[in-house]
Amino acid sequence: MENIDFEGLKRLVKQFVGGKVMLSFHSIGDTDAVASAMALSGLFASSSIATPDKISYNMGRILQKLDYKNKIPAAFSNDSDLIVLLDVNNFEDCGSFSQKLSETKIPILIIDHHSPSKIKKDNVYVFNDESYTSTTSIVYKLLKSLGAQVDQNIAKLLSLGIISDSAEFKNSSALTFVQLGELFNIAKTDYDTLLNEFFYTPSAETRASIISELFNSNVAIKNDTIFLYGSTSVHPGSTADIAIKMGADVAIFRGENDKGVSFSTRLRSGLDKKYGIDLGKIMKKLSRIIKGSGGGHPCAAGAYGSAKESGDAVVEYFILEVLKHIKQKRQK
Repeated sequence: MENIDFEGLKRLVKQFVGGKVMLSFHSIGDTDAVASAMALSGLFASSSIATPDKISYNMGRILQKLDYKNKIPAAFSNDSDLIVLLDVNNFEDCGSFSQKLSETKIPILIIDHHSPSKIKKDNVYVFNDESYTSTTSIVYKLLKSLGAQVDQNIAKLLSLGIISDSAEFKNSSALTFVQLGELFNIAKTDYDTLLNEFFYTPSAETRASIISELFNSNVAIKNDTIFLYGSTSVHPGSTADIAIKMGADVAIFRGENDKGVSFSTRLRSGLDKKYGIDLGKIMKKLSRIIKGSGGGHPCAAGAYGSAKESGDAVVEYFILEVLKHIKQKRQK
């Protein structure tokens, strides 16, 4: 593995502009990950975007609104000149692609903004800079520095990626606002208009269901931390988001359908760093209980699987895992 700086990133990307490139991301690709792949794909002469399993509900809805719904296949390209992994710094979080990435001899470029990567493989090049608040921020700077054109739709996607990883601008820097200002000009939009265009407002009936289910959910204070958990008839992510906005420190909500069970988890911004909690790693681990897959980020993650009967165990172990980190940190 070779760590590269921004100039090294530019040089490497330039080498493959005329080649065949596969772009991918972590399991259950979120807005930052998928938007980064969509924006960077246009830089190469031949590119494909592949998801290791599925993309998040919210990102799927955004892509449908922009008519990109047919551009995210789940097919690993074995004849690529370069593989680019976005918003992920290891192979383990890449779902069904993990083994293939470990075995391939194709050069792999990682672009991320989380903790440093520790992959022991000679064909891996890593640009990982935690000073950026999102991968879309890195991608936009890269596109600008290479003189690439950013059209209106890509500008919207990049804006949404930057916003989604800002935790309502709690995780932001001066660059966040400078880039959003530039992207809003390209997209011919503003913050409020963009939110109204893409951030889904549920129907009155759906909102009533969320409120009712939140009132009927379980609330527990453990180690001076508020846990909110339960089941929901709507998308678990929406309910978990609102739970955090209502004042919960940790939330996990469960949804079921004919295909199985899914979970969405959230953590109040800042608690990941304070206690060393990574919900993505926890949900990846617990997804085995429901015979599925999972992953995400330190403050937002999910899992899905076919074993509905094991759903209660996921909630139980999730709370124990989070408490373990809190107790360990407080004992030091």
